[in-house]
Amino acid sequence: MREEETVSSINQKITNQIFDMQETEIPHNPYDHEQRKLSSIEKGDIGKLRNCQKEKFEGQLGRVASDDLRNAKNMAIIVITLASRAAIRGGLNPELAFTMADNYICEIENYVDERIIRKKIGEYEEEFARQVSLLKKTLHKNRYVENAKDYIYKHLHNVKMFEVYEAVGVNGDYLCRLFKQYEGCSLEIYIRRERIRQAKELLQYSNYKLQEISEYLSFSNQSFFTKCFKEETGMTPKEFRESHFG
Repeated sequence: MREEETVSSINQKITNQIFDMQETEIPHNPYDHEQRKLSSIEKGDIGKLRNCQKEKFEGQLGRVASDDLRNAKNMAIIVITLASRAAIRGGLNPELAFTMADNYICEIENYVDERIIRKKIGEYEEEFARQVSLLKKTLHKNRYVENAKDYIYKHLHNVKMFEVYEAVGVNGDYLCRLFKQYEGCSLEIYIRRERIRQAKELLQYSNYKLQEISEYLSFSNQSFFTKCFKEETGMTPKEFRESHFG
């Protein structure tokens, strides 16, 4: 009998709250806003998710605890749970999604500032979306392209185009088309970008001279190295190094 009375009192409270919202014309935040966010996570679309997070509404978040801090934490738990399920629908391994959610919820319990909790909610949503995005990219990889990238990485200091074709075992024109399709650039541009990436690391973390780096990465001369580096980074190698060493 006591349980029935409890359920009855809760139902009465719900009725009163709905009436109050109708009277004040201040409803909960719209359902379609929530669905847009969850859809963004499911698709791994971080840009769309961020746009949803910036949306402003006249409504208000629900109340799931009488204490303000506990309410913020409970809302965070709800958002994390919904986000994890959206990520699973997007293809994320359920065990990974559940583990992420468990850890995020445990972390939320450590905070005592509502502003930080709200900030963390956004970060957690984005991380779920990012994981789905990474998964979708992995699913769309091509084995010839990945083998070529692996060969380029291992022989970057002196890699030649025809050697990549031979290592992968496919026609050069076909491999170049695959790079356009899966990497968005030609094989030649990909190799150059990888060389510039390596050059940035050497400039930042080694004492090699510019000429030595240019020769090591098989640029025809230092002037061409400088030209390529500036096209990719907007800075000369000298300017890049100085920006990291003051």
